[in-house]
Amino acid sequence: MRFIPVLLFLASLAHAQGPLDGYLKGKGVFNLVPNFSFNSADRYFGAPGETYDIPFNGNTLSVFGEYGLTEKIDLVATGAYVFTSVRSGLQDGGLFVKYRPIYHEFPKAGKLAVLFGTGISFPLSDYEPTAEGAIGQKAMMAPLRLLLQWELPFGLFLHASGGYNIRFDELKADDVAAITALRPDFNPEQPPDHSTFLLKTGFPAKHFYVDGWVEWQKAYGGSDYAPGVPDLPQAYGVSYTQTGGTLYYSDNGRTGYILSGAYTFQGRNTSDVVRATLGMSFSF
Repeated sequence: MRFIPVLLFLASLAHAQGPLDGYLKGKGVFNLVPNFSFNSADRYFGAPGETYDIPFNGNTLSVFGEYGLTEKIDLVATGAYVFTSVRSGLQDGGLFVKYRPIYHEFPKAGKLAVLFGTGISFPLSDYEPTAEGAIGQKAMMAPLRLLLQWELPFGLFLHASGGYNIRFDELKADDVAAITALRPDFNPEQPPDHSTFLLKTGFPAKHFYVDGWVEWQKAYGGSDYAPGVPDLPQAYGVSYTQTGGTLYYSDNGRTGYILSGAYTFQGRNTSDVVRATLGMSFSF
């Protein structure tokens, strides 16, 4: 067994922006978005101040679905399949809910939306997170998120959101025993919780949408990758700062085309991932 964080390069991608944004679809509207991402990296960020030359290339096929249950509540589902030269397979998915209790219009100043979001993310397959090519961290996690969005009268919006993500998964006794056999002094840490904060601005119009964003994630505890040291990637504390943007075009309001990108430029137990994504959006 080798312990190389091949797919932890994607740790930041799996949660980039997250499934909870500041818009609702409207009662009875269903939106389906399949997309394909091209991901690459040159460096891996380990413990704070430690950087390793570990390149990576891989692709991700993701599906995002959102349904307007009421005018104030949306249900969201996500899933992803990852392709690499080492191993491919289902990664993580999730089920989430957004609730907008406040959507207030101010004369000549626009609208203020206040939303709350929660749900659960979980592995979609029984992959082995300790082996080379492991897909993700096999995390089970519940986000608690507050979202604020100001929609100005001329169309521009300003968005700020943040929250706390609770990890429920635990290390398996057999995995801990396997590492202890190689490292008698091994002192395992449980998978850590983390917080996230996102700033975004954008402009929606009749036929197009554009945005730009920056996101921070901070893990509270967890272990750190070190080259040649057997460990459990499931317990790595993943932190990062990343930025990106999205372009969307539709000529009929029901079918649209998406181009987006992101770059992770610093972090802990993740990589300097560059991502380019092509997708389509279908509304029913």
